[in-house]
Amino acid sequence: MNSLGTKVALVDDSPVFRNGIHEILRLWGYEVVLTAINGKDLLRQLTTANAPDICITDINMPVMNGYETIAALKEKWPGIKIIAFSITNNTCEEMQAIQAGAHAFVSKTGSIIELQKVLQDMQQPAGI
Repeated sequence: MNSLGTKVALVDDSPVFRNGIHEILRLWGYEVVLTAINGKDLLRQLTTANAPDICITDINMPVMNGYETIAALKEKWPGIKIIAFSITNNTCEEMQAIQAGAHAFVSKTGSIIELQKVLQDMQQPAGI
């Protein structure tokens, strides 16, 4: 499959989820430049050489949760677009993620097509 040229970071404490989404992203043409088990692991690995265009982060993780991860990325890496991803389909959790600085929220219980659409929308230039 053709590469889209979009680099993605994937943060989730579940190896099954991380590996599954990693494979789906690869099949869709995204380049997964790093994976991490929590926000602290992501920030430890993140450099200017491997900085992604988009970061997909779980909300509920040990050590450094998704809200803390989103806030840290917004402060230190403001150019990275952030998708909050959670097993819950909770409006309160979605609002909290957006308030922390996420650009979008996708429920893990929804269709994988929802994630694909959000990723595609994030690649569009502003104003389109």
